Amino acid sequence: LVASLNEIPGIRAALTRDGDYFIPLRERYHVAERMKADLFISIHANSSRRRGSGSGTEVYFLSLRGASDQATQDLADGENAADLIGGVSSQAEDDLVNILYDVKRASAQQQSQLLAETLLDNLAVDRRLEQRGVKQAGFAVLKSVEFPSVLVETAFINNPVEARLLSNPDFQRQIGRQLAVGVK
Repeated sequence: LVASLNEIPGIRAALTRDGDYFIPLRERYHVAERMKADLFISIHANSSRRRGSGSGTEVYFLSLRGASDQATQDLADGENAADLIGGVSSQAEDDLVNILYDVKRASAQQQSQLLAETLLDNLAVDRRLEQRGVKQAGFAVLKSVEFPSVLVETAFINNPVEARLLSNPDFQRQIGRQLAVGVK
């Protein structure tokens, strides 16, 4: 995705990390805030509890009221647990800051929904993946109020067919190009 975005005049894409190492969830979007990013895309390989039972791609944006369904809530809970596994304790946030953030977050949330819909429309070009839709969840990594934020679940890593796709460099480039067109 970064390579495809950087080919578009006027766009400069960057990664919040360039390897397989832990960065606390909130620090991930703080990195993007320090870069003065215009948007944030978190890219993942999906997984289901039962091997081979899940398939397809889906895009999430932040929900202020909880997940759109129980499976989505379970996914968000699992993703948000990364900080606990990484040793980051939860912190109480100041109520006034939360109120001010809520005002700004509402605008970012509307833009995030539009971005999520546009990205999924562009991913739909690849008929090998089922389109699971645009969903909402309380992913910690999406909680910046500075820019639209989405989380893309590209395909299911524990589905043998999709795992082969995910490991294919041509498929990776294609997904990157499709997402880049959506961003543009």
